[in-house]
This record gives sequence, C-alpha cells and structure tokens, in this order.
Amino acid sequence: MSAPPFPNGQSTNKQSGETPSLAMAIEVRRFLKTEAPADFELALALRTSVFIEEQGIPPELEYDEFDEQSTHWLLIDPVTLQPMATGRVLPYQEACQARPVAKLGRIAVSSSYRGQRLGQRLMGELLTHVQQAGYEQAILDAQTRVMPFYEKLGFVKEGFEFMEADIPHYRMRLVFKP
Repeated sequence: MSAPPFPNGQSTNKQSGETPSLAMAIEVRRFLKTEAPADFELALALRTSVFIEEQGIPPELEYDEFDEQSTHWLLIDPVTLQPMATGRVLPYQEACQARPVAKLGRIAVSSSYRGQRLGQRLMGELLTHVQQAGYEQAILDAQTRVMPFYEKLGFVKEGFEFMEADIPHYRMRLVFKP
C-alpha cells in the first residue's frame, strides 16, 4: 500500500485529486540488493547519473557498505521501463536514541523525469514503509539546496550545516505522530 502522494492534502486536479504526472501508472519496486541484483543495477545507474555525473561526487563516496543493509526503491516508467527515481532506507542507531531510526538516503530523480513530483511520490513510498515497519522517526542528510522539499514533507532541520562530498548538507528529522 502506498502513501498518498500529497501528505498535506494538496492537489491540482480537482476531479482526480492528483496531478496528472502522479496519476500515471508507475511501477514501484522495493527490494534488497542480494534479492534483486538487476533492479539494484538500475538504481546504481540512476545514482551514477545524478550523483557522480551531474553533481561530481566521487564514486568511492557514492557506493558504500550501507547498500547491503538497505531496502531500495525504484520508480519505473511503465512505457520505457527506465528508472525514474530511486532511494533507500536502512536502520540507523543514534547514540541519543533507545531505538534505531530509519535513515533515508540516495534519493534521486532522473533528469528526464524531474518536475513531475516523482520525488514526492518516492518519499511517500519510503515513509509509508518506515511507518509500517514501526519506526518512530526518520532522518536524512539533505543537500541544503533541496531542504524546502523535505520541509514540505514534515522534516525539520537539525544542527549546523556540514559538508559531505563537498556539498553543503543538513541533518533533517521527521517524528511520526502516534
């Protein structure tokens, strides 16, 4: 079951309640790296395009040991079968928390599909999973320039700006209401 694409009840199409881009049939794949290596390769190809080629992040920083522990998502174009968006979730133990929190990361939307609210759709999928898995909180390290996107989803900035791969970031947190 997927989360509503509009967490605040927003819509632009009064008849359907969705924007036309979100109304299209998108294939959603959730998988572990070891169980779906072909899907993982599609996710890696999209991450390579966005993070390494567009943003100049070194490959050794993009590909890490957390891919093995993560649950990954792909949004697939039903016509072209191309990856549209990807992200991952993994359990993360913070020193100040008694229980692990869900850490979201590697959120990427293909340049060919931007402007269609696919980031919002992907985050809806991830956050639904996180809540259903029983997590009380989700965190992510957001690039500073895209913080407003995450704030609209309810995430709150924490601490000070820090550099990761020479890109400014902030830790952000979403606490789920019981």
